[in-house]
Amino acid sequence: MSYAEFELDIPAVMRAELPKYFDALPETLLTEENVRNAIPDGAQGAYLLFLKGTLVYIGKTDSKAGFRNRLIRHLNFVRHRRNIDPCDITFKAVRIFVFSNFDLEAMLIEEYTKQREARPVWNYSGFGSNDPGRRREGQDPAVYDLEYPVDIDKEVPFIDPGEHKLLTAVLVLKNNLPYIFRYHTDGAHWSKGHELMREVTIVVPEGPMTTRKALKLFLGALPDGWRATVLPNRVILYPEKDGVSYPGQVEALSTSA
Repeated sequence: MSYAEFELDIPAVMRAELPKYFDALPETLLTEENVRNAIPDGAQGAYLLFLKGTLVYIGKTDSKAGFRNRLIRHLNFVRHRRNIDPCDITFKAVRIFVFSNFDLEAMLIEEYTKQREARPVWNYSGFGSNDPGRRREGQDPAVYDLEYPVDIDKEVPFIDPGEHKLLTAVLVLKNNLPYIFRYHTDGAHWSKGHELMREVTIVVPEGPMTTRKALKLFLGALPDGWRATVLPNRVILYPEKDGVSYPGQVEALSTSA
C-alpha cells in the first residue's frame, strides 16, 4: 500500500530527553535582570528552581505571557521573607515550541522524584499561589508561607520622606511590596482606598523606612479600632473587632502598638 500513518510519541520523547537536557544546563541566579536577559519575550516551556543547589520546584508555562512574568512572580515569593535569601535561588528554563496534551509539569516532577529520591519540596506547598481574597483570610496558611513568612522589618526605600496623603503612601507600599498588602476600602476600588485615607496626611521621617514603621505611621493617622495584621504571606489593614485573630497570624499592630 502507498498509505501509512505515523504518530510521534511526544510524551515518551519528553520523558526520555527533557530531564537530560535540563541536567546539562547551568543554574542562573533568579533576578529580574537575568530573567529578562536570558528568556525571549513570550517564550513558553518548563523551568526548575533551586535553593542552594537543591531542586525545590518544577513548573511550566504555556500562557501567552510566558516565562518572564511567571519567574518574576516566583522571585517575589522569596523576597521580604524570613528564613530565606533570594541570593540562594537559581533557575533553569527550557523553551518548548510544541506542547502536547499531557501534563509536562507532572511528568518532570515524577522523573526528578525518581532520579533524586525526593519530591521537589515547594511543589504542592502553596509556593506561587494566588491572592486568596479577603473572604478567605480564615483559611489555614500554606506550608511554604509557614516556613518562610513575610518579614515586615525589611527596608522599603520607595516611600519618600516628607508629607503625604495617607492614601498616597498606602498605594506606594501596596504597589511595591513583593507580597500582598490589602486594606479596607468600604466598597471603593482599591486605588481609591478608604475615605479616611484620602483626607488625612502623614509625615514620613528621614532615615531608613521599613514596612513595620510605615504601618505604624498609617495606624497613627487612622481612628482607634484599625489594625494591621501580619499573616504568613500578606499584611492586611482593617478595622477589626476586639479579640479577632486569624489562623497562622504572626502579629498584629494597632494604633497603640
